[in-house]
Amino acid sequence: MYRIGAPELKRVQKIFERGEIFRYGHAGECDKFEKDWGARTGSKYVRMVTSGTAAIYCALVGMKVGPGDEVIVPSCTYMATALAVLAAGAIPIVADIDESITLSAKDFERRISSATKAVIPVHMWGLPCDMKGIMRVARKHKILVLEDACQAVGGGYDGKMLGSIGHAGAFSFNFYKNMSSGEGGAYVTNNKKVFDRASVASDCCSYYWNPEDHREEEQFAGLNYRATEISGAILNAQLQRIDGMLEKMQGHKMQLLKVGAGAGLKSIVNNSLEYECGTHLGFIFPTEEEARKFAKGLNKRKVRGFLPIDTGRHVYTRWDPILRKQGAHHPSMNPYNFKENKKLKVKYSLDMCQDSLDILNRAVLISMHPDNTQARVREIGTAIRESASAEE
Repeated sequence: MYRIGAPELKRVQKIFERGEIFRYGHAGECDKFEKDWGARTGSKYVRMVTSGTAAIYCALVGMKVGPGDEVIVPSCTYMATALAVLAAGAIPIVADIDESITLSAKDFERRISSATKAVIPVHMWGLPCDMKGIMRVARKHKILVLEDACQAVGGGYDGKMLGSIGHAGAFSFNFYKNMSSGEGGAYVTNNKKVFDRASVASDCCSYYWNPEDHREEEQFAGLNYRATEISGAILNAQLQRIDGMLEKMQGHKMQLLKVGAGAGLKSIVNNSLEYECGTHLGFIFPTEEEARKFAKGLNKRKVRGFLPIDTGRHVYTRWDPILRKQGAHHPSMNPYNFKENKKLKVKYSLDMCQDSLDILNRAVLISMHPDNTQARVREIGTAIRESASAEE
């Protein structure tokens, strides 16, 4: 979490004073956030849910993704992206990333089969995907695009807000995100049919709280991922903070990219520097040994640098339930056992995305923070220069 304090506390206190903790029965904080988030992202329809994972799952259901479908996901993303695909009854297909540390449009196209229904480009660590390339491939093959912007809240790409470029978008508001209510999420879309189905998935009684939602043909057995007014209140306050924070981090990243270039370092590919979140600066090296040497130098100088390969469940080789095809708590509910999915014959292996492992082993990321002073940014710059030339 970057910043939280009096503005959030004040909004939450007013909720307790009114006794309106539940989101329905009044025009409240959740309604306000959904309206404002829709305006910010350019999305007609927004629904708050309990997590980013829930947002991805509900959006997939809204897009009618299910058994018999394959959904392409990048090899570098939090495991929940792929787990949400399984929750919808479909099968995740893992594709390589490129040197932007996000989904490769080229490998996305290579992994397409006759069963491919959707793709989930993930804007990892606030780094936008090559959305022009991905959308071009998706249009060519008539594939649905669900943007996972869970780690890029508030960021943009080429003048458009992340999450609004594809057919739907998903966001996370957990503790580690640019805006946080501790835990939470939202999905957005401009397609009312997608939104209506996703709304049933996110609230099994959506038609009860909202009589206009009553559609017998779509009142399937949904689940409950309803957000609370407390989450809405916190996010309404957080929304007032985000622009200033992103502007600072973007500026610091630009400044440090110049330092890195001056030190002879090669940046990772940045697909939309002018509009992205600016939460992470990245460099890529010829070998893993050089990357680890640089990261060690940074950490020695009290600047956190890390190799993406070391981030556990963000790398497909650590997605144990998927690699073992344990897609549900009961064999009869495991999508890998569904007759509709038997024909897909998906095979997973630790080396199925070797290009990704090579990139993740050679990249070093450095986190930005909106509270960094110019003095601290200069310290980071010094650490980058010294680590780039260090002999240790």
